[in-house]
Amino acid sequence: MNTNKNLTIQETFNLAVKNHQESKTDIAQDLYNQVLKIDPNHTHANNNLGIIFKELGENQKAIGCFEKAISIDPNYVNAFNNLGIIFKELGENQKAIGCFEKAISIDPNYVNAFNNLGNIFQELGNYQKAIDCYEKAIAIDPNYVNAFNNLGNIFQELGNYQKAIDCYEKAIAINPNHFIAHFHLGNIFKELGKNEKAKEYYEKAITINPNYSNAFNNLGNIFQESGENEKAKEYYEKAIAINPNYQIALINRGKVLFDKGEFDLSLIDFDNCNTFNSRACALISLYALGHIDEIYKRIKKNSQLDEKNIRVAAFSSFIANKEKKSTAHNFCPNPINFIHHSNLSSHLQNFNSFITEIINELHSVNIVWEPFGRTTIRGFQSKSNLFRKPQKKIQNLKSIIISEIESYYLKFKNENCSFIKRWPSKYDLTAWHVILKKQGHQNPHFHPSGWLSGVIYLKVVPSFKKDEGAIEFSLNGNQYYDAKSPKVVHLPKAGDIVLFPSSLNHRTIPFSTDTDRISIAFDLLPNLKKGF
Repeated sequence: MNTNKNLTIQETFNLAVKNHQESKTDIAQDLYNQVLKIDPNHTHANNNLGIIFKELGENQKAIGCFEKAISIDPNYVNAFNNLGIIFKELGENQKAIGCFEKAISIDPNYVNAFNNLGNIFQELGNYQKAIDCYEKAIAIDPNYVNAFNNLGNIFQELGNYQKAIDCYEKAIAINPNHFIAHFHLGNIFKELGKNEKAKEYYEKAITINPNYSNAFNNLGNIFQESGENEKAKEYYEKAIAINPNYQIALINRGKVLFDKGEFDLSLIDFDNCNTFNSRACALISLYALGHIDEIYKRIKKNSQLDEKNIRVAAFSSFIANKEKKSTAHNFCPNPINFIHHSNLSSHLQNFNSFITEIINELHSVNIVWEPFGRTTIRGFQSKSNLFRKPQKKIQNLKSIIISEIESYYLKFKNENCSFIKRWPSKYDLTAWHVILKKQGHQNPHFHPSGWLSGVIYLKVVPSFKKDEGAIEFSLNGNQYYDAKSPKVVHLPKAGDIVLFPSSLNHRTIPFSTDTDRISIAFDLLPNLKKGF
């Protein structure tokens, strides 16, 4: 494009900005280049051209433009902020933090940089630093709606639902059309089991943004949970119509189709995703269809891709046992052989008083009744990681667990399976506690995000010689079952520590005593950022 030669540089730049704002990217890019051809040191043209390159996914060119703008004007805060955003998207968090902190040092009231810095700390799990950043942004601009929304996200993650609700409601008070805040309120009420309230907020989000596929998907989840499969399928399909590549909605629709016995159609949805979850679901659909040979072919074909896929590992153990034929999946073919038992008494002389102190510390932890997406029935469960900022006794408990994990590895270190051979060199621990009431139990499940899982029993219930309150390990899952599959039942005593592969299905047997059964469960999570 050639502009009128009589236009000044400023007029050409203004015309570029106008076209940029109107999403006429090609024209704007050409005009910015014309400005830079005349004046290569035009800071705003360099910065804005970098924004266009970022929009086009040409990150290296964008970085070059932002760095050029900064070299011309070392106090150009917008360029530092934009550069930080790119580094964050590229996963170069330390560089991003440096850029945002530099922007703040230049302009201590630059709210966008505080918000973006908070986003990084939140992603890294440093919630207190993130909270500090968002609160600083709000102190500078009390109407900065994104900071309220992000602050709500942290409180929701920490299980502090009332503070999260307050933040989202403040965001909506500032901007009633902030559909994402409506959506997050829906998520909170869903987790609290207040489905009708959750529906209201999801529907409000959709009213504001009719193309918000996440809200349609989550509405589908509510109907699916209540057994209204046709209604759930309808909402999943609306989400998929908006975004045909929406993998979560495709998997959810596939699960509804599976529950309806439409296994061929469920397989199509799962095969259209190609994720850890969908590939495992596809195997289960094939099992329901009786296509055993195809199951073995797929497991072999994806053996490297799914080497650490806990969902596939769980099913592979089941099918290998049922068919009496090994699969190509070598995570932990015989997980029942890897159950390990210990007790707090081997670590502490007066472990009973220690347990009492642990339970007292747990009183300050937020818990939710039958939380959505969990397997706890007739009981409470905490959401936030107990080990993130543990109190004194819980910190001591974490140290005991780490010691038990070391003993566990030494016990099985000579086993020839990926579970041991690929043992994470670096890992994180996440823990939560469960309080089951009368008739409380946990449905069969495994821990797809973990590597090694465990449970410590703080308070147990009478078994009445019927294994009430016991933990049962089995190869059977919710959607695949064989009466001949092996099972192991452990009737816990107070202080018992049980460790097992995360791929091993387990459940809690309901109990009839009108008392509490209290336990702390935990997962060892491979930390790929630290090394594997």
